[in-house]
Amino acid sequence: MEVNLISVLKILSDFGVLGLVIFLWWSDNKRVWAVLNQYKSDMIEQREMYRANVSLAKDFSSIAHDLRDIVTLNIQSMTQVNDAVRENQFCPMVRIDRVKKFTTIGEGGGG
Repeated sequence: MEVNLISVLKILSDFGVLGLVIFLWWSDNKRVWAVLNQYKSDMIEQREMYRANVSLAKDFSSIAHDLRDIVTLNIQSMTQVNDAVRENQFCPMVRIDRVKKFTTIGEGGGG
């Protein structure tokens, strides 16, 4: 609301100086209330964003926990694969060769 000289003079003549002071205070308060209402709506929006972030953090925590379990299972499986490859019990030729080596070592008086 724009205050011009004619409206100021009318208020001053009708209500006096006190009326003018009250009018100016009221017009300034309208601007302050507009700023406060905008601030309130911004704070409500910010609160909603924080709630959304908390929800996102909880979801991420759940995913991270599941991923940790998957990684642990993969490590256990790869350890088993590594042991199986090192022992190589799947190839019959290696099993036969290994039995011969153990028999030869035992017969040769290695102990």
